[in-house]
Amino acid sequence: MGKENEEKNKRNNRSRAVKAFGNETTPGLSVALKKAEQQIEQFRESERKLKNSQRILVELTDQLSERVKELNCLYEISGIMEKQGLTLEEALQQTVDVIPKAWKYPEIACSRIILGDLEFQSTSFSETNWRQSQQILLHGRGVGFLDVFYSEERPQRDEGPFLKEERSLVKVIAERIGEMVVRKRAEEALQESQSQNRALLDAIPDLMFQLNGKGLLLGFHQGQFDLSRFITPDLLGRSLYDIEELRSILPRRLIDQVMAYVRHTLQTGGIQLFEQNIPLSGERKDFEVRMVPYPPDNVLAIVRDITRRKRLEREILEVSGREQRRIGQDLHDSLCQHLAGIGFMGKVLEKKIAGHRELEPADVSEIVELIDQAITMTRGFARGLNPVRLEAEGLRMALCLLAGNVEKLFGISCPVIYEEKIRIPDPAVATHLYRIVQEALNNAIKHGKADTVTVALRQREDAIVLSISDNGCGIRNAVNQGKGMGLNIMEYRASMIGASLEIADGETEGTRVTCSFPNRSGDSFK
Repeated sequence: MGKENEEKNKRNNRSRAVKAFGNETTPGLSVALKKAEQQIEQFRESERKLKNSQRILVELTDQLSERVKELNCLYEISGIMEKQGLTLEEALQQTVDVIPKAWKYPEIACSRIILGDLEFQSTSFSETNWRQSQQILLHGRGVGFLDVFYSEERPQRDEGPFLKEERSLVKVIAERIGEMVVRKRAEEALQESQSQNRALLDAIPDLMFQLNGKGLLLGFHQGQFDLSRFITPDLLGRSLYDIEELRSILPRRLIDQVMAYVRHTLQTGGIQLFEQNIPLSGERKDFEVRMVPYPPDNVLAIVRDITRRKRLEREILEVSGREQRRIGQDLHDSLCQHLAGIGFMGKVLEKKIAGHRELEPADVSEIVELIDQAITMTRGFARGLNPVRLEAEGLRMALCLLAGNVEKLFGISCPVIYEEKIRIPDPAVATHLYRIVQEALNNAIKHGKADTVTVALRQREDAIVLSISDNGCGIRNAVNQGKGMGLNIMEYRASMIGASLEIADGETEGTRVTCSFPNRSGDSFK
């Protein structure tokens, strides 16, 4: 106020001096001086306005700079959210590192994110009394906090040393962090699900392909089929009728058949199943094709190689037919002969009785002896058809009897090791195990040329292990000598009781057949 009064007095003095001077000079000079004074006053006013505008411009520039920093911070956080391949922990650490740059005094700012048991800190973090904090919400529930600290004191602003705009910023960033957590957890769950699905898909040995009603190939999974030279990714979107590369394995008649099943699947919405025998890799193979609807208007075809199963079925039928012929021959050559002899002797006895001739004890005793022999033969046939008795000790007794017969017939050593605590009352399981031992013994003697075969049934933790070990020539030489050797049938029997079968060279010599199956407490295995 003092300076303004002093300036006002100066102006008044100049005005009075001008008037006095004007009274003594010409009137024109007085007017010029007055006009000059007005212009000087206008210049001073313009200068004051310019200074005020410059001050406002500096303030606006400073505010704009702050807003730019805030926008850059939000932009970087959005970029972190969009970045692929980052874990939630990596994304939060990168976020906490960019936050301090958006505050008024970034050189002394630091930040921290607390999310449950996790904590992330920016570089040179230190917790002080100058703090701005915002709760992080997840689906409306508080799960953590975002904190921004100043390491040194600064002038008081809207919220301590912090600006009111920074309060809005910290709130927005906390919301973004909540969104990031939801998004990253969803991405990680999706990736885990995709990894599991991929692992599951890779474990499926079947060929799978997707078709629409026009025969366009929309997708495929090769599985364990060696079709890389036939089916390549560039075939997708093409019709089966137009793919020349498939002609060798998919002739026109087979494509027509496939498309007929595709149309029927789409029309009925049901599962279609058929088998096909086609040439592949220089040999004919059997395949089972299952077609199911695949929304919205497509069909998923699952192709399974059943060549081995078909071959095994044929082998089983062949073995069954061979066994039937053997049993028929044995019945004809032995039991029938005995029964015929008994019948003949009965006729002789009948004639003696009709002629009132005296009967000798020898006449009856010979018939009784033949009948006893026939009964023994019948029991032998029954034992061959069902070697394991129904009682719990049936398998032990059957294996010991089998080993004894092998030792007598072939003159080899065949010890049986059967742990006392093992009980297998299920006749079906016991019969399959007996047949596996029987086939392994046959292979060891016939193909392995062994003179010692050891049969052992032991309990190993949660499993029961059946092993047949011999001192023969080994599995490789045996395979070369005998075609098949019933190995497929042994594997089939093992699969029927949920067991795994392994055939390998012995530790020092010969061959070792191992059949392991679960020892399920409380059920028929124990």
